[in-house]
Amino acid sequence: MKTALTLIFASLLATAPAWAINKCTGGDGKFVFQDAPCTGKGEKIEIRPASGVGRAASPSASASPAVPAVPAVPAQAGSVAPPAPVAAPPEQPPAQAAKSPLEREADQCLAWYRPQLRDPAGAYFTEPSKEGRVVSITVHATNGFGGYVTRRAGCEIHMGKLNETWTKIHAERAGW
Repeated sequence: MKTALTLIFASLLATAPAWAINKCTGGDGKFVFQDAPCTGKGEKIEIRPASGVGRAASPSASASPAVPAVPAVPAQAGSVAPPAPVAAPPEQPPAQAAKSPLEREADQCLAWYRPQLRDPAGAYFTEPSKEGRVVSITVHATNGFGGYVTRRAGCEIHMGKLNETWTKIHAERAGW
């Protein structure tokens, strides 16, 4: 009896239901997703629960402009099918713009203050400014409760290099 129930339950799981969602285009050109059939222009999208086994997508859905489609060649008896098209390499992240001299100096200043922070890796700065040789930044770092706190910090930068002695003085004056 247990075996029969197990087989019935397993067969019910194997035949999982599929739901249809309709992607309809409204009069304003925007897409609306609904379970009712579209009154105007639209298409039906079949949704199946995840089973761990992928199903090949239709050629129109998987075609990418970066990968040219391989024309279908009729298969002959005993012949080998042509190899599947190779996917395009993943896109490279956009190159970051070069930092300004002020941003590079602010990075040096934040690097000097990081060892004094609870979570040095999560710290960042905003509002960099420079007056004479003093670079001022607002340091954002996490506190003991996981929230972010802000604090002004100043560093002495001369000829592109951080002056450790004067930076310590600025830190003490600011209460660091």
